[in-house]
Amino acid sequence: MSKPPVYFSLVLHFHQPVGNFDHVFADAYDLAYKPLLDHLWAYPEIRVGLHFSGCLLDWLLEHRPMVHDQVARLVKRGQVEILAGGYYEPVLPMLRPEDAQGQVQMHMQAMQDLWSVTPTGLWLTERVWEPHLPSWLNPLGIRYSLVDDNHLHRAGVRCLAGTWLTEDCGHPLRLLVNLKPLRRLIPWQPLDAVWTMLNDLAELGRDLGVAPLACLGDDAERFGLWPRTHEHCWEQGYMRRFFDGLMERKDWIKTVTPAEYMERHADQGRVYLPTASYLEMMDWAMPSQEAMTLGTYRRACETQEISRFLSGGFWRNFLVKYPEVNWLQKRGQDLSRALDQLQSETGVAEGRKRVWASQCNCAYWHGVFGGVYLTHLRQANAANLLAAQEESGLWPSPTWSVRDLDVDGRMELHARFGPWQLFLSPQDGAAAKELDFLPKRLNLATAFSRHPEPYHQALREAAVKGEVITPDHPQWKEFFHIHSAEVRAKEPGLETFLDYDRFDHMPFADYLLPAHTSLEDLTHGAFQPVASSWGTSMDWTVSEEADGLHLRFQGGMTLSGAIETSVAELVVEKTFHLHADRLELDYRLTLPSTENKAVAGQELIWATELALGLTSQCTGRSSRNGGAPAEQDLERSWSFADLADVAFSCPYSQGRFLVEVHPEATLRHVPLWAVTKSESGFERTPQGSAFYFCRPLRLVPGGEERFRLTLRFGE
Repeated sequence: MSKPPVYFSLVLHFHQPVGNFDHVFADAYDLAYKPLLDHLWAYPEIRVGLHFSGCLLDWLLEHRPMVHDQVARLVKRGQVEILAGGYYEPVLPMLRPEDAQGQVQMHMQAMQDLWSVTPTGLWLTERVWEPHLPSWLNPLGIRYSLVDDNHLHRAGVRCLAGTWLTEDCGHPLRLLVNLKPLRRLIPWQPLDAVWTMLNDLAELGRDLGVAPLACLGDDAERFGLWPRTHEHCWEQGYMRRFFDGLMERKDWIKTVTPAEYMERHADQGRVYLPTASYLEMMDWAMPSQEAMTLGTYRRACETQEISRFLSGGFWRNFLVKYPEVNWLQKRGQDLSRALDQLQSETGVAEGRKRVWASQCNCAYWHGVFGGVYLTHLRQANAANLLAAQEESGLWPSPTWSVRDLDVDGRMELHARFGPWQLFLSPQDGAAAKELDFLPKRLNLATAFSRHPEPYHQALREAAVKGEVITPDHPQWKEFFHIHSAEVRAKEPGLETFLDYDRFDHMPFADYLLPAHTSLEDLTHGAFQPVASSWGTSMDWTVSEEADGLHLRFQGGMTLSGAIETSVAELVVEKTFHLHADRLELDYRLTLPSTENKAVAGQELIWATELALGLTSQCTGRSSRNGGAPAEQDLERSWSFADLADVAFSCPYSQGRFLVEVHPEATLRHVPLWAVTKSESGFERTPQGSAFYFCRPLRLVPGGEERFRLTLRFGE
C-alpha cells in the first residue's frame, strides 16, 4: 500500500528594513538570498512561494541588480509564485485603510513591472491579523494570506491540515496555515524529525479524508544570515540534504506553491479569527511583568493540551508599552490625513511614499526580533516623515497649531519657523515630544527610554549562577539558535546595565532635584525629583513676529518629595524663540513670597534635560580651562563643570549641533544603554543620550532665577 500524500509549501520571505546599514543588506544577499535563489535553480521540481519587501528590492535592484534575472528565471520556469505585501513591510492594521491598500497596490504593481506577475496571495507582516483585513484586501485582488497556527488555535480550531475561509462584510479571504512545529524544526533539528512530522500529517489527512498541507513560511535570513546558519545550511550541506530528501520522497511529499494547492483543493470550512499574531509576538506585546507571569505558566504546561489556550496579548499594545513608538505611528497617521487635503498631485504622491516608508514595521515592536531599540531604524522612519512634509509642501513657515496628535487625551502645541519644528506638551511642562531641524530632515528627539523586558530576568539569574556564555567561553562557537535555552551575551557584565527609566526622555523636560542627587543616580534612573515637568500643566501664548515665532509657557510646579512641607509652588516661565539661525529657550523661575516660606533656603538643583538620539561624541568648552575645547565620549557617564557651550557631532546629527548655555552650568551626561536580546544572544545597544544642564538653586521668596539655552546647527 502506497504512503498517503502530504502537500508541502515553502514560502520564503525576503526583507531588510528601511534605514538598515548597507553592509547588512549586502551580507543578507551574499550569505542567504543568493545561495537560496541559486539552490532553487538547481532543484527545478521543488516549487515555492517568494515574497520580497519593496524596501529590500529597492536596495537589491540598485546594488545587486542580478537578483532581477535570478528571480525572473524561476518565475518563467513556473517554479515559484510571487506573493504581495505592503511595499515597505508595514503591520497593516496599524495603518489607515487608505495607506494599507495603497502600500499593497504599490507592491502588486512593482511585481507586475518587474516579473509580469499579478500576485493573489499576501505575505502578512509578522502575521499580525485583525478581522477587518478581508474588507481591505479582497477588493485589491488578494485571494489568500498566510496566518499562523496560533490564529486557528485562538479560534478553537484543532485541525490544521489544510486551508480555511474567512470573510468580513461579505469580502472572502482564504487562509493558509503556517505551522510553528515546522518553523521549530527547519533548519535547526535533524531532518528525520521533519520527515516524521510530514508523515504524521499525511496519516492525519488520510484519516480525515482531506489533502493535508504543511506550510512553512518564514524569513529567508534564517537560511544563512542568522548566526552560524550560513555554515550550517550551505557549507555543511543542510539545505542540500533537505532538498535531496524532498526529491527522494516526492512520491508522497508533493511540493506546491500556495496558489497551486488552493486551485486543486477546497477549504476545510469557515472560520473567524480573533486578533492574533504568532505566539511569541503576542507575548512580547504584553506589559513586561504580565509577560513574565504568562511565561511562567507557559513553561509549566507547555507539553500539555491546555497550553494552546494561553494566548498572550494584542499587537497594538506595543503602542502602549513604548510611548516613543506610539508618537511615531500617530505622526504618520496625522501626516497621511494632511496629505488628503493637498491639491498638488506630484507633491502628494511623493509625500505619501515617504509616509509609507516611515511605516516600515521593524522600528515599531520588539521581542527577540523587532528593531524598536535600533536607533538607526527609528531615525530613518522619523526622517521619512520629515521628508514627506518637505516633498509635499507641508513646510510653510511660520505656522502653529494645537491638537491631540498622539491621541492621549492631551493637546500638543505644534510650532514651525525657519529650520525648526517643535511638538511641545503644555501638560508636561512644555517638554518636547519632537525636536526637528528640517533642512537635514533630522529629528533630534529620538532617544529611547530604558524599559524592563521579560528576558532580563533570565540574564540576571544566569549571571548569579555564573552560567552566562560569553565570547571567551568554550561553548560560544557551538551551534546556537533562538530557541536554545542557554543564555549568551556578547560581553561580560551586561547585567550591570539593567537600568530602567521612571520618566520618558524628552528635550526640555525639567527637574528640581535634591542637592545630593549624584551623577550615578541619574545614570541608573534612581533619582527622586522634588518637582518636575511631568504633570505640570502650563498656560501658553504664541506670538508671530518678523524675526521669529515666540512660544511662552507659564505654570506652577508643585514641590514635594524631599522637601518636608505641605504644598509649595515654583512658578516656571519658559519661552521658546524660533529664529532662522537659532532656537532659544529662556527660563524664569520665581518663588512667590506669600505662601512658600517653608521652602525658603532649600539647596536644590535645577536640571533641564536635552535628550538626543546621539551616540558618538561631543566637545565642550568651560571657563575653567580658558575656553579650550574638551572632547567627551558619549559611551560613558560624565560631568562637565562651568560649561559655556557644547558641540555634538555623529552620524545622526549630520553636522555640528551646538548648545550654548548662559550663564554657565554643569553638564551631566548619561548614556542610555538598553540590554536587548536578539538571535545572537544578549547585547548592549545605545538609545541616545540624556544631557542634564544643572545649576544650583536656592529658593528665596520673591526672588527669581533666569537662564538661557541656545541651539544652533552648523556644518
